[in-house]
Amino acid sequence: MSDLSRDPIINVVYNQIKRGIRVALKNDCYASAVILIYSGIDTMAYLNMAEGQQDVTRDDFVQWAEEYIRFPCEEQVSGLELYGARCGMLHTHSVASRLSRRGRARQIGYMDRSVPEICYNPSVSEDLVLVSVEALAEAFFAGVDRFLVETFADEEKARVAEQRLRTLVHQLPFKRGEE
Repeated sequence: MSDLSRDPIINVVYNQIKRGIRVALKNDCYASAVILIYSGIDTMAYLNMAEGQQDVTRDDFVQWAEEYIRFPCEEQVSGLELYGARCGMLHTHSVASRLSRRGRARQIGYMDRSVPEICYNPSVSEDLVLVSVEALAEAFFAGVDRFLVETFADEEKARVAEQRLRTLVHQLPFKRGEE
């Protein structure tokens, strides 16, 4: 039987990225889960970049999010809004970002769970939308799965993604005495 934990998709995407988000959610660490989700989007955007490109850009993040993040409700958030939210959480642990301050994106606030998954009431605030963290995680997980299926169905994209997957941090077992 082969050790699937050494497969880069299993090891990195499922056992680290997705698992870390699930652990944060299970322990009510919602801000941590949000940060991990945005970091995961950055990673998926990296895997999706054109061959020869070295660094993920805002456009890569926005494009990936626009294509793969969908909520099961009528209201949606844009890839640019998610990028602004990413910047706010990663840089200042807040909902404000340069994009929101300049009026280019709504601020994204967070709820643990909600139906509908996104709440927006412009009569209360035109600049704020509330997103269920659990729904954001589920939208990200579904987007990752769809992205991987589409990527590995395309021979050229699969080759590039496989090369990049090998460069990501892998968690490998260490047994004492086997140095």
